Amino acid sequence: MIKKRMINSKGLTKKLGWLTSWMVLVILSLDFFNWDRLPRLLLGLPGWLWWEVLLVLLTALVFGLLSRFAWGEE
Repeated sequence: MIKKRMINSKGLTKKLGWLTSWMVLVILSLDFFNWDRLPRLLLGLPGWLWWEVLLVLLTALVFGLLSRFAWGEE
């Protein structure tokens, strides 16, 4: 019984960790720190486009880690 609770608490901690990482990505997608700023160009492209590319890469990394370490074997 005690061992079963320990497994469940580890699973809950893991789920909270993944949920936190996804929430961080959602908050970063709002781009709140660039509000009220004039757009800048980096290598001919607007800064917000570079931010979106970085965000897509981070999302792919988190999803890759999720599918490798937290997805059940089927």
